Amino acid sequence: MSKNKKDIDTLLAWSVHLLTCSGLIAGFLSLICIFKNDETSAFLFLGLALLIDAVDGTLARKFKVSFFLKNIDGKMLDSVIDFFNYIIIPSVMIYWFKFVPAPFEIIVPSIILIVSAISYSNNNLMTSDNFYKGFPCIWNILLFYLYLFDLSQIYNLFLISACILLKFIPIKFIHPLRVNKYRKYSAIFMVIWFISSFKILLSSFYVLNNNFDYLFLGIWLISNIYFVCLTFYELYRQVFKNIFLKIKRQDS
Repeated sequence: MSKNKKDIDTLLAWSVHLLTCSGLIAGFLSLICIFKNDETSAFLFLGLALLIDAVDGTLARKFKVSFFLKNIDGKMLDSVIDFFNYIIIPSVMIYWFKFVPAPFEIIVPSIILIVSAISYSNNNLMTSDNFYKGFPCIWNILLFYLYLFDLSQIYNLFLISACILLKFIPIKFIHPLRVNKYRKYSAIFMVIWFISSFKILLSSFYVLNNNFDYLFLGIWLISNIYFVCLTFYELYRQVFKNIFLKIKRQDS
């Protein structure tokens, strides 16, 4: 490999790491919007951080970042930024925007922080086929839904608590870009979800003025149904497989 080629590849590798770090800037801007009580902008910047996180891994593999920058642990860098954007910022949102009743506004974020920290340090967090075991630490997305549906504090408390409990139940949740057998379809539905979520966030979830609004709401619902159905399908396969194994043991 020529020196010029190596220099270019190293520069590209650094560019990918800088792209990853830009997700941290997006999270910081989201935090500023929170303190300005600008909920929509806060979620827009979190969405930008989520988009960056969705593409940087693919770029890192394409440009062989781990080979050209051996001293930089890309997985650790990604985890630090994800913890900030997926867990710390949503925890601040729960408190600042009063998503839950006053007696729980400190307790719930504290539980999320502790449970998520343990989850991030768990070496057995994912299955061999790259599904999450239990509810993944996507509190940013959960809060996005709670914001869109504008539920009462009691309902928010119930749903957040249910997701905390689901972290301890080994149900398989899909990772859109890591589960090979669904990757093509998941990537398409993920793009659809991003675009339609952006449109809905900038307008209003409950105000539909024209066919264009109905179209975006429809494709947003379809993209959500896809990921929910995959979770239930994998749960069905998981349960059916366990029953089949028990019957097989009894017969043998």
